[in-house]
Amino acid sequence: MRYSVSLPGSRYHFKNMFYLFCAATGMFMLTACQPESTRPASEPARQQSPTPADTSQNALDWPGSYQGVIPCADCPGIKLTLQLQADQRYQLARYYQERADEPEQTEGEFSWSSDGRQITLDDAAGTQFLVGENRLLLLDPQGQKIEGELAAQYWLDKQDDTTPADADSVIIAGKWQLTELQQQQVDTDNKVFLQFDPAGRVTGYTGCNSLTGPYQLHGSQLSFGPLATTRKACLEETVEPQLLDALSKVDNISIAADELRLNRARMAPLARFSRVPTAAE
Repeated sequence: MRYSVSLPGSRYHFKNMFYLFCAATGMFMLTACQPESTRPASEPARQQSPTPADTSQNALDWPGSYQGVIPCADCPGIKLTLQLQADQRYQLARYYQERADEPEQTEGEFSWSSDGRQITLDDAAGTQFLVGENRLLLLDPQGQKIEGELAAQYWLDKQDDTTPADADSVIIAGKWQLTELQQQQVDTDNKVFLQFDPAGRVTGYTGCNSLTGPYQLHGSQLSFGPLATTRKACLEETVEPQLLDALSKVDNISIAADELRLNRARMAPLARFSRVPTAAE
């Protein structure tokens, strides 16, 4: 004999339990499938290093040649040409107008200030400059800006080596040795040279004879007056004819660093010369 017992609401109770079991299982599976955190919660977030502030040293294109004329107590002015190199070496030329035949040349190394705004040369005076965009400002011995009515005259401007030189911003005075003539290299041990003095006179050696005569420089425009040469008979073939021909045709110059180019219009240089260091160098 079989008995069946029916409990009121039991069917609904089991159904609810089944739904709860399924929901709990689903939540467990979702939790198990989530990727682990790549960084423990206790590990602090990394902070980025601050970007260094821009300075003249790291933000400006400062290597190059700078020129200017600064005030002089007993001459019309001192023409300065300062060449700064990326390896922190320099060449400085000082030309005392109407007082010296050739510029004073010094070279060495320079250092930057801690704030990256000023440089100090290792010359005897410890010359200092404030470095701006395409300009240098000569400072006093204490590293301060020079004040007064002439303060604006202590700036040196950066030169563009691709353009013809200007008479007010280039030093042509001095001795120059021939390195190339009519696009042909010449022997490095040649003795051919030109020497310009600020008074407008040029002397030189052609490889056989000496030459002398006047020259005129207006801006970048150069012309030679009648050039006189000695009449020595040349026993060996020299570049004298080609050199004299080039000097008769030149009408402008350009200077890049220590190289002088004698040009005709915008054509290739007729001749190139390299500056000869003075005995003091």
